[in-house]
Amino acid sequence: MVKESKEKVANMLRLARKAKAVAIGRIAVERSIKKGETLLIFAGKKENNFMRRRAQDCISKGIKISHLFDDSELSNIFGRQKLTLVAVIDKNFTKGINEILES
Repeated sequence: MVKESKEKVANMLRLARKAKAVAIGRIAVERSIKKGETLLIFAGKKENNFMRRRAQDCISKGIKISHLFDDSELSNIFGRQKLTLVAVIDKNFTKGINEILES
């Protein structure tokens, strides 16, 4: 993926955070999956165990999983330490991010 596109996705995630359209961290992501709110998940490399357990469940619910960012990049986007899992819960932000990912 082109660096510009990756930065556009990062900016969309920052906007989504301000709009409270993301679930940040493993517990919040699990909760949003159970509620049926999750539309897109960004998983860092260290979230392999969680994603292995939940991947089939996510696929059956139509939730797209992206490994676009590594752990440090996700942490930097949201200004937190050791962040490895983020879920987008707003359909409009998900649509915008998917358009960037597909271009």
